Amino acid sequence: LVSILVPTYNGERFLKAALRSALEQSHRNVEVLVGDDGSTDRTPEVLAAVAAADDRVRVLRFDPNIGPLENPRRLLAEARGEYVKFLMHDDVLGTDCVRDLVRGMQQHPEATMAFSHRVLIDEQGKPVPDHEFPKLAGRPGLLDGRQLGDHVLLNCTNVIGEPTTVLFRRADVSPDDLWTVDGRTVDVLNDVQLWLRLLAEGPAFYTPRTLSRFRFHGGQNSHNPRYVGRGERDWSRLVDWGARHGFLAGEGQERRAQARALLEAAARLHQLIDTPDHGAALEAAYLSTAALVELTGPTSITRTTGLPERAHSSVVRDRFAQELDVWTRQYPVALAAPALDPAEVDATVQAFRELLAAGAARQAVVAIPPADLDRAVPLLEKALAAGPDIDLELVPAEDPATLLPDPWLAVTPHGRWWHHGRALATWTFHLHTGLR
Repeated sequence: LVSILVPTYNGERFLKAALRSALEQSHRNVEVLVGDDGSTDRTPEVLAAVAAADDRVRVLRFDPNIGPLENPRRLLAEARGEYVKFLMHDDVLGTDCVRDLVRGMQQHPEATMAFSHRVLIDEQGKPVPDHEFPKLAGRPGLLDGRQLGDHVLLNCTNVIGEPTTVLFRRADVSPDDLWTVDGRTVDVLNDVQLWLRLLAEGPAFYTPRTLSRFRFHGGQNSHNPRYVGRGERDWSRLVDWGARHGFLAGEGQERRAQARALLEAAARLHQLIDTPDHGAALEAAYLSTAALVELTGPTSITRTTGLPERAHSSVVRDRFAQELDVWTRQYPVALAAPALDPAEVDATVQAFRELLAAGAARQAVVAIPPADLDRAVPLLEKALAAGPDIDLELVPAEDPATLLPDPWLAVTPHGRWWHHGRALATWTFHLHTGLR
């Protein structure tokens, strides 16, 4: 038995075609569960007529409505089939869709999902001109789950397809796990979230036959600016989740994926900047930037929680207190040239403690004019005695900016520019407070 799940809301325009395609499957052993989410058009009448004509159709009406994420979750909980296929109310299945995908799963029991090539159609059901989804293989067979997931995440592109495209085993998916990562809802890329969960457990069966048709029309959320900005935020989160669940394990892959997510978020932000809906795209750009700061830092940050929680934690925010090029490498030397003021020397030594602990540099050096060395020594000794011990080298230099070859890290109070831009990066701190 295959459960075809059809969540709908005010779907009268396209719903008949969708249901006809489900009931005319060459694989006859199907149940069609339709969740009517409180429709206010003629959808209830359409469903009543179809259910009366075919006892394989069962309608669940939710009134008041429960929303586009809870509707399919309720349908999945009600599904009795060994296999499940979602069918969006504006999409259409090819006659052999269920048959071919079930056969693929039966022939390859290690596969966790099955999907096919699909075609984009317009409101009249005709293929959209000059558009073709790429075929992922030339013949039916298995695609490695990790490699396919990596491809999705590295390109921030759903090459698998929409919910209508995929079939999976009911036993492999809990309704409680639908549409969430790290305990938070995935707002837009719900399907990608599910595909990644399945691909993390095994390969996918794929056929290049065109077995479903995805309808593109003006009533879809993909045209809604509130919706598209949140989609970029989803990519930042999914890349992070994927990397913590076995995807993007190759050298530099996670950084490249987050850089791609950042690029997409920035482009969307530019598109939406004059609207009140640009906030989600701005947050997406921040999340991917925070992830890159984590990944490029000289010391790793423990990643036991989701990206939004980490990105807004004090650990990551502290890194944003410095110029971000501080974190792109571990510098051989951090160099300071403090004025011989006790408060500034104390703050400089504390800054060295912090940057060494963070792994920003391997060696700490203080440059003092030769004539001032005798005055500097007791100030430095007092500052070192006031906290955890660190190795600190004192060197005489009239012009500390010319002391070291690249790359080196300047350590200086805010507003001080003694290195004249010759340092590759600058670690700054506030005087007196010790705050960065």
